[in-house]
Amino acid sequence: MTTQSPRLQSIEPETATGKTAAIYGQVKSRMSMVPNLYKGLANSPQALEAYLALDRFISDGSLTPAEQQVVRMVASVHNECTYCVAAHTLGLKGAGVDDAAILDIRRGTSDDAKLQALIVFTQEILSTKGFVSNDDLAAVRSVGYTDQNIADITVVIAQKTLSNYFNHIHDTVLDLPAAPGLD
Repeated sequence: MTTQSPRLQSIEPETATGKTAAIYGQVKSRMSMVPNLYKGLANSPQALEAYLALDRFISDGSLTPAEQQVVRMVASVHNECTYCVAAHTLGLKGAGVDDAAILDIRRGTSDDAKLQALIVFTQEILSTKGFVSNDDLAAVRSVGYTDQNIADITVVIAQKTLSNYFNHIHDTVLDLPAAPGLD
């Protein structure tokens, strides 16, 4: 990411019309701002709407807020998305995860056995493009994850792949605190 101009047009709230203006109104009431990611995705109101629909599906799914954020962080680290790593650092904090644990998650580890299994399984999905082994499935199930959880993990990865890749294409300008560097 750069701190300069994005590579695609950004639809600003004050110039948004129609469906985009309505979506921005909902976003601003929930977040008090419209993130730069959304401003870029709004080049296609359908793309922004799809992204936000996935967000709602994930929120209503079987993973806890912390687990959702762990999968988002692992995918964002894997896809080298600076914007989303920063966003999910804030998301993990909001889910009650402390700074040291967030840095560990970014490094691919957790002191919590269940979260560690989630990290490893998510990394395996990403590195194998979904061709996980029976042993990988057994390992994530052994700590209590269900088939519903596994399906929901896949939806989170799909959403993060969308935003991570879009941020690379758009060169989305960071409009939130940067994630701390790793030692």
